[in-house]
Parts: sequence; C-alpha cells; structure tokens
Amino acid sequence: MLRLCTRTIIIVLVTIIVYGCTTTSDSVKDSGEVTAPEIAPLKVGITPDYPPIIFKLAKEITGVEADLAKRLAEELGRPLQFVELPWKEQIPALLIGKTDIIMSGMSITKAREVRIRFTDPYVKSGLLAAFRREDAAKYNSIDSILNSDLTIGVIKGTTGAVFAKNHCSNAGRILELSKAHDGAIDLKRGVIDLFINDAPSIIWLVSENEADLSGLWEPLNVEHLAWGITGEDQEFVMDVNDILKKWKEDGTLDKVLKRWLPYLDSLK
Repeated sequence: MLRLCTRTIIIVLVTIIVYGCTTTSDSVKDSGEVTAPEIAPLKVGITPDYPPIIFKLAKEITGVEADLAKRLAEELGRPLQFVELPWKEQIPALLIGKTDIIMSGMSITKAREVRIRFTDPYVKSGLLAAFRREDAAKYNSIDSILNSDLTIGVIKGTTGAVFAKNHCSNAGRILELSKAHDGAIDLKRGVIDLFINDAPSIIWLVSENEADLSGLWEPLNVEHLAWGITGEDQEFVMDVNDILKKWKEDGTLDKVLKRWLPYLDSLK
C-alpha cells in the first residue's frame, strides 16, 4: 500500500510539473508581450558646414534645417536620425535609401530634378558675393562682380560654382573650395578676391569677419531652397508638403526663418 501511494504521488508530481511547464510555455506563446512594430526613424541627410542653415555648434547639430528637421520628425511621429555626409554624396545616398530626405540648404535646379524630386520650397534666396573690406569701392554693383578679372572662389558642386562658370567669363581663375569657411580664410589671405555662395552663408561669414570682409547685398540671382526626396513614396511626399503648408499658414516656418535669417527681407 505504501509503495502504491508513493508511486501515485510521484505520478501526480510529474503530471503537475509537465502540465505546469506546458501551461507556462503556452502562456508565454499566447499572451506574451506584443511589441509594437518599430517605427522607422526619419533619416535626414545633412552636410553640417553651412551656417546658419545647418552646422555644428559645440558639437551639436543646429541651424535652420536642424530646427525644421526636428519639427518634421515630430509631425510625422518618427524618431529623428541625422545622417552626416559630404555634399557630393547627398543625392547618391538618397537614391539608394541611406537617407529619406535631404535637408541641407539645397537649391532647386533643373539638373537636380532629373535625379530627385523636391518638396515645395521653404524659402526664397539667392547668391551673394563677399570680398575684402578694402575692396568695397571696387565691387559696388552686380556688373563689377560679373566682370571681375581676378580670382573667384566657389564651393564645388554648388549653384554658386555653376553660376560663376556661366556668368563670370572674365575671371582670371575660378577656385573650387570644399566648404564655406574656407572662403573667408582665403579672402583674408589673398588667395581669392571674391567669394560667391548662397546668401545665408555669405552674410554669416561677413558677420563673423566684419573687420576684414564685406559684401554686395544685392542677390546675383534668385534661388529657392527645398528638401530633396526620391518621389517614389507619394504618400511621404504629400505628408511633407502638407506639413510645410501648415507651417507657412500658422507662422511656424516664419518663426524659424526669422530666428536664423532675420535679414532676408532686407536684401535688395
């Protein structure tokens, strides 16, 4: 009798253990945590060497595009991921999906529209020219810039470079630089005599070097800055343009632009 009871107890214990394990396993399987699908980050392509549009201040990415990128990610309900790239790699990276959108002070051009699509523009701008303060009397009109026979500095791969090659045929030399900061340095060193670049960049550089540099505050042309996208995701395109339209209507865009570009309305 004792042996039977003992055997029965063992069978019961084994059954409990097996059942308990099975129940626990099924429980985990049936009622385990259901994790929400991970939200893909908004991958924003930037070249942070273009103050005040997009640059680094104390190692933090800041500027017009940084502010707008943060707001755009919030509106889309996606975490923000800045992807730092050399300027020449921005479009190739977008085309292979390394980034979702270029927000780095890109001007709309027909050549770029062959490869990518642009959102609606967010600001009207243009090109300006900077020079040494001592040469201010020499460069007092657009014609004096266009007809200069001296060395003109531009940033490689930008609309400023294309403009100089197409409109400054008398230039003794057109020197391609890697970033805007180099323009200020080379002007002060006498390596170049004029520096042509986007209006926000030129005004920022002159303000940083006002003892040595000056500029002609009359745009050489008219350009519109916008964000580059592939256009394959039509819903994404519409969402971004809808958000931009709302910002234009509720004052959000104007607030950001006036913070960083308070002088735009005063250009001739």
